[in-house]
Amino acid sequence: MPLRHSFLGEAKRGEDMKKSIYQTWGATAAAFAMVSASIVAGSPASAATKTTITYWTHVNGPTNVFEKDLIAQYQKANPTVKVNYLPVEWGVLPTKLKTSIAGGGGPDLFNFFGGYASELISKKMVSPVDFSAFGLKNGKKDLLRDYLPAVVNGFSAGATVYGIPHEVSNHVFWINTDQFAAAGLSAADYPKTYDDVIRVGKILQAKPSGGLKEALVMPQYNAIRETLTLQMMARQAGGSLFSADGKKPQLDSASVVRALQMWGDLANAHGLNQPALGPTASNYPEDLFGAGTAAMNNTGGPWVVKVLSDTYPTIKYKVLQQPTFKGGVQAGGTLYGFGLFVPSTSKQKAAAWKFASFLQSKGQDYFDKTGVWLGDNKTFKSAATKAYPSWSAFATNFAAGEFLPPIVKYSELIDVIDRAIQRVVLEKKSASESLAIAQSEALLLMR
Repeated sequence: MPLRHSFLGEAKRGEDMKKSIYQTWGATAAAFAMVSASIVAGSPASAATKTTITYWTHVNGPTNVFEKDLIAQYQKANPTVKVNYLPVEWGVLPTKLKTSIAGGGGPDLFNFFGGYASELISKKMVSPVDFSAFGLKNGKKDLLRDYLPAVVNGFSAGATVYGIPHEVSNHVFWINTDQFAAAGLSAADYPKTYDDVIRVGKILQAKPSGGLKEALVMPQYNAIRETLTLQMMARQAGGSLFSADGKKPQLDSASVVRALQMWGDLANAHGLNQPALGPTASNYPEDLFGAGTAAMNNTGGPWVVKVLSDTYPTIKYKVLQQPTFKGGVQAGGTLYGFGLFVPSTSKQKAAAWKFASFLQSKGQDYFDKTGVWLGDNKTFKSAATKAYPSWSAFATNFAAGEFLPPIVKYSELIDVIDRAIQRVVLEKKSASESLAIAQSEALLLMR
């Protein structure tokens, strides 16, 4: 799932659809509340003999249309099954889910952002994965064969797996090769460290071309993207925002302070990132990069390829690994994603997991038709996927990525992190001062 969708605006500003290819589907997505009626109408079996599965997901126009077709295929092959399909705007989905499940209702299957799922798991609102529906005789061991370990662990609590990965991505580093060349920079100058970013950034801004106004665009006003970015930088510095079990905040640790101070220095000490240019409520980092406003961008995964080709077709770019600190860890972008979950209230658990298994069997089709990777090794290693633009760079980055530790009060804690970043980048406070405040706020939430 692209981070330019509502689920990544992701916590803080209004939830919205991407203005290019996603606006194309706006009217379609708005009508999806009625999709199930149209899908079911053509099924030949009588309603009395049907097993009904209710499936909720987030609004994502291209994927919603594709899943509508998959549901029609599934119902044709399984005429005694009816699937009620309901895409829900991300700003509504978390509350709608929690309220419905707490009241004993809700869907039979739902596609949900992994960061928010920890709360549902801790409250026993979701059921462990039924491995038999997926033909996984050895349970988690077989799942680890089919998915990258970091992906599986992102949907687990200890040894128990609660979600099947369904949309997985992370962030790579993008550079505008035309702007680099116009500034006299070559492949030898492509940044590998933050010191390199500072050096080439100053050269780029001294010799601007193609509408360049800032060397580097960074996320802002977007709590999830900002948290993912700061976690990546903290890992590069040898630490993490939270303990591995997600129970203790480490926001004032030396590694996090180093990470956030570098972020602030890129904007304020070196002037390479210009917060006044955005991102704003109406655009994203990839928009500023695609339009040539910024020559470098440190957010966005494989789905950005589609955004750039459709919306900014003239840009020439290179996908790189994330720069790190001198002598630091070569950490990939923080992994994030959605998973398929079955609530504990469902009366159709077996049927729901069987349908989930069908969806997961279409991994290559999801990737080819929507740009969404389901996190599976089969698609990851296929010849078709290897032919995807810059896939070797994406693959390397995925392999070096990790999910954020499982934290229960996710939405509240990422707002704490968002405020800490804004104090440094926008108010020019020191990282140590800002993170001391954030640590105190996080301790109160996690005690």
